[in-house]
Amino acid sequence: MVLRATATGEVHGLVDTLTNSVEFNDFKHMDPKTKAKLEKEKKEDSILVKVEYMNRKGNHERLDKPYCRYAGDPILKYHLIPGQIYELPKGFVKEVNDMKQFKRAGLVSQDGNPVRKDESPLDQDVVADWEHRLVPAV
Repeated sequence: MVLRATATGEVHGLVDTLTNSVEFNDFKHMDPKTKAKLEKEKKEDSILVKVEYMNRKGNHERLDKPYCRYAGDPILKYHLIPGQIYELPKGFVKEVNDMKQFKRAGLVSQDGNPVRKDESPLDQDVVADWEHRLVPAV
């Protein structure tokens, strides 16, 4: 594993790999149709894709996230910096891009800004804007 660092010494990208205490069982307890489907998904999720990390809040924010999609896989710990380009597993990219932010019912302001113009609280939970996004790198 080759570590990447910024000029100030901040290590980023894949920063650690941990062994998983769960044994890989090769999907042996599943019916053949489901087993074949999961084996295909596992193979596709492990493909490395080149992406750029973006954070809606700005370049000062970071994403620290462990990734372990299937039983027995090693636990990969990532530290991502906005504006940097990484080669990441497709499964990790899907997981990050599917993370949803919610504005909870009763919320009056967010980060000091009123949620509604009339400053009344929200009636129900709603999906908010994304915070973390991984986009294909050019």
